[in-house]
Amino acid sequence: MARCVATLLSCCFAAAAATQGVPLEIVLSAVVFDGTATMDLNGPDNDAVQCLRAAIVAVLREEYSSAFVSGVTATSYVADGSTNTKVTFRVADKGINAEYVRDDLLSAVVEPSNSDSKLMLSLGDCWPYDKVDAEAASHVLQTETYRRAGFADVGAVVSSAVVLGGLRAHNFNADEVAITQFGIVIAGALQAATVQIDNIVAEEYKPPSIQDDDDPPVPVLEDDYDEGLTTTIRFDVAIHYWPVGATVLETPEAIAQALKTAISDGSLQSNLDFYAGPQFCASCVLRDATVNVELSYVKIDELTMDEPHAVAAPCTANCGGGGGGDDDDGLDEGEAVAVAIFVILAVVGVAGLIFWLYRSNKLRECCPSEEVEASAGELELDKVSSSAPTPEPQTEMV
Repeated sequence: MARCVATLLSCCFAAAAATQGVPLEIVLSAVVFDGTATMDLNGPDNDAVQCLRAAIVAVLREEYSSAFVSGVTATSYVADGSTNTKVTFRVADKGINAEYVRDDLLSAVVEPSNSDSKLMLSLGDCWPYDKVDAEAASHVLQTETYRRAGFADVGAVVSSAVVLGGLRAHNFNADEVAITQFGIVIAGALQAATVQIDNIVAEEYKPPSIQDDDDPPVPVLEDDYDEGLTTTIRFDVAIHYWPVGATVLETPEAIAQALKTAISDGSLQSNLDFYAGPQFCASCVLRDATVNVELSYVKIDELTMDEPHAVAAPCTANCGGGGGGDDDDGLDEGEAVAVAIFVILAVVGVAGLIFWLYRSNKLRECCPSEEVEASAGELELDKVSSSAPTPEPQTEMV
């Protein structure tokens, strides 16, 4: 009991130390526990959450004794046919180092042959759930420990693009394997996690438009691309967390420069050759794609910005044909209005015709033609009878 109280008190002291207005750096990490009982952390069991927060601080090195653990969330973790529980959390402290946090936690989840792991010993009697899965926790710690960017807000995104040859946009957008592998290629070029790359959409390459009259025109580079087979692939990069060991890129300029460096030194093409190769992408459309260096530079400068890109919808139909612009088959505003009026009048006319036919059929159903004719004859006789002079009564003369 005393151990439990001490653990909870240390958590409270850590919370107080982290709320003094000191700018903090944040590390995101996770551990895995056996079974699914730990999913109850998402419920009202606040004592277990406090217990885990304090235990995490306790296994970190002394210089992080005032760190603050928050954002404890449990999710299912499926591996090798079994379902366990992954618990993610954030560790915040001034000047905290993500590699140190990862190494300390890796050491804490290892289970010696003669005792429990350091983390389980720190959890002690206040932990009501299952033990740490040492193997799964080690894997997750090495792959899902991220450090928070210095000033980018949570959810901040930078969008950019590269240009590939030997690829049609609509074929790429319809190939889920190609989209996934392209995300891995870009993540490798930026030293990012694959989960940071999202909203991947291809569009047919279009040369940059002419600038304003006051500016010199941008080179169209017509000889540098094969229309229809040259594709701009746009994507978003989440910049608020980065893997341990990666360079934190949290501005459009930093993302653009990292992409250009990966293109110029050939690493982007090498990643593309590997991850679009037979081992990962045997039949996907990326297998014949190549990086167009010059056009990629142009599109990186044109499209890199500090917000998600706004491509409305992927081109999944056959839209590889040249064109667009003023020579398409679309209707202008006046033609569209005229067509709309014509359609409305046509619908009203058809509705009137249907109503007239309906009424006519109803009349025939309730009054067959023979009855109508007989009724008409009787009506005529009635008229004749009513029009004939009525004989005056005669008085017999006596």
